[in-house]
Amino acid sequence: MSAPGRTQCATAEGACRRPDGHGTGIAPRCQRGSMSIAMILMLVGLVAMLGLVEVGYFYWAKRDTQKVADLAALAGAQRLQDCAPDNADNAAARGNATVDNGFGGTLAIACGDWNPANAATDHFAAVAAGGSVNAVKVTASVSAVPFLHQMGTQSLTVKSEAVASGAPPIAAFSVGTTLVDYDGSSTLGQLLKSVGIPLEGTSLVGYEGLANVKITPAGLLKQLGVEVPSDISVGDLNTLLASQLHARALIDVLDAIVTVAGQQDLANANTSLLNTLTAQLNLTLQKVTLGGPGGLFATIVAPDGAAQAALNAQVDALQLLATAIGVGTGQHAISANIDTPPAGLPFGLLKVIAKTRVIEPPSIGIGGIGTSAYTAQVRTFLHIIADTSGVPLIGGLIKLKLDLPVALDLVDAKGTLTDLCTASDDDGHPLATIQVESSVLKMCVGNFDESQVFSTAHGCDGIPGASSNKMLLDAQIAGLDLISLNTHLATQALPANGSDSLYVGQTKVIPANGNQLEIGTTVNNLVTALTAALIANPQTQPPGNPSQTANQTAQDLWNSTDAGLGNLARTQQALNKIKAASQGLQGLLGNVTGDVLALLGNTLQLNVQGLLGSVGNLLGGVTGALSGVLNNLGCTLGSKDSCINVISGAITASGGSGSNSGAFVNLLGFILQALKPALDGVGSNILTPILQNGLGLKLGLTDVHLQSLQCHRVQLVY
Repeated sequence: MSAPGRTQCATAEGACRRPDGHGTGIAPRCQRGSMSIAMILMLVGLVAMLGLVEVGYFYWAKRDTQKVADLAALAGAQRLQDCAPDNADNAAARGNATVDNGFGGTLAIACGDWNPANAATDHFAAVAAGGSVNAVKVTASVSAVPFLHQMGTQSLTVKSEAVASGAPPIAAFSVGTTLVDYDGSSTLGQLLKSVGIPLEGTSLVGYEGLANVKITPAGLLKQLGVEVPSDISVGDLNTLLASQLHARALIDVLDAIVTVAGQQDLANANTSLLNTLTAQLNLTLQKVTLGGPGGLFATIVAPDGAAQAALNAQVDALQLLATAIGVGTGQHAISANIDTPPAGLPFGLLKVIAKTRVIEPPSIGIGGIGTSAYTAQVRTFLHIIADTSGVPLIGGLIKLKLDLPVALDLVDAKGTLTDLCTASDDDGHPLATIQVESSVLKMCVGNFDESQVFSTAHGCDGIPGASSNKMLLDAQIAGLDLISLNTHLATQALPANGSDSLYVGQTKVIPANGNQLEIGTTVNNLVTALTAALIANPQTQPPGNPSQTANQTAQDLWNSTDAGLGNLARTQQALNKIKAASQGLQGLLGNVTGDVLALLGNTLQLNVQGLLGSVGNLLGGVTGALSGVLNNLGCTLGSKDSCINVISGAITASGGSGSNSGAFVNLLGFILQALKPALDGVGSNILTPILQNGLGLKLGLTDVHLQSLQCHRVQLVY
């Protein structure tokens, strides 16, 4: 009970009443209590709101500094070349933070190495001055003033870190020998011809739909059932691709390519194409190794951790199809076998065996600077055999045996990436620079045969036996050894090197002008070089005393003349033979130009001017003998010995001894008469048709096609 006369608060009703029930009214004390509670609740709400604002402010400050750190790290990783000499700063990262994003806080920037193997939490390690860097770390700090903490008299620091890794650019490209276009040819037909597979007349138009389709190595490997770990390194990827365990049948690779390219309807066409290859070209198909030397993809050159970028590079599907066929038909792609005496060669005494093969298939290069790709390398093996035992030259004067194995590297081109993404064309397309090294011809002669000559994909000087001597030429005069050429030689390749820049999808001929020698000129120079090497080798010396050799030669020349003629006529006939032989030698030496000497390299030290002078003296002596023979009374009166002395005197007219003697150069002329037409026939009847008609090649020109290019490949890694 309440005491009489005192008010009572009824909290349930929110009002104060008298005990007797009369009168109602709000007591001032009750009103003040309710207001206090409301104020307290309001203050609590305001404090909570301010706390939320402060939390939001710190969250915003953290996000802002993190954004600055992230963007600055990415900008720095795109421009690793802007790292300070001591790697303690990066101009691109600092400029992005302070200029582009207006950051006014504190920045700590470092260039270094990011690698999952590094022990730090962010896997970033500092690199000393001059060291190789692949990442940029940015620490952004800003002072934030709290609303509630000590009435704002103390600030707190908000700090954010970011690490961005920048990988070098990566590209995919291919090289191929320039083709001679033929009417009605399909794109695939041209590509196949570039790897040594001429299929004119075969319908390949169904493959045109692949011309503008790009696929990735990752997609192709997945379709082939080759599992590639997501964290595979570049080295392990190269090993995996080169493994014979992952080699696939050619038909499986072709079907996988068209399937990944969305052209499954070409599966039947693939079967028909391979049937045509095996039937028309008599090929034995091989399994396709997916990478490494002789594989579909050349060795990938990129830093560790970039394997996924290489696997995701865009590759031209049609080019990949043609390259796969080149790999799957390696060493069998060209059939150009000649095993009979070619028509038009003299005496019927020469036998030539000629075989041509692709010794190294083409490849597609994927990777960074230093990555290479190769065109198909073609080798021709010539075995030239001559024996005049049954058909003696100039009566019984000279008997000649020739056993000449020749290896010719006809097509050899390599493209190497030397620069990526540092330049752009006028339209802003980033460019890749590719250096091409190609050779028109490389010739090797040595102690090898057909079983060895196609056993290596290296240059012909790497053939087993190429550096070993072989008895190439054996010539006798009247039973005496005249020339025994036991040696080996390797020409220097005629280079056609150059460099150019391309954007994605562009194809260029590099070098633009190639080697200016046409096929006919090149083959002519090759034959001239080979003939000169055989007949004018420094080892070549006449037997015994030059005068004795001249006398023996004169005697045999006299014996080779028509016995039914008079002495003067027989003498003139012998002198004319000397003149003809010497003029032939003079013609050969006149063709030994700088290009020919470049072919010979260091294998032949030929004193062209000295020999030409000696031949000129010889011709002068012969001319004098011809005009003066009528004044030789002994020969005129019928003395055989006097006539032979006239011939011998003409031979030695140039005087001297050794390789510059008239006797010697005259004998070389006789040998030239036997060799030059035969070797010329090899050039015109064998080499030129193989090069021009069989392969359709313009020597020294290389097509380079840039299939894809990825620049500024950076990512946040922390």
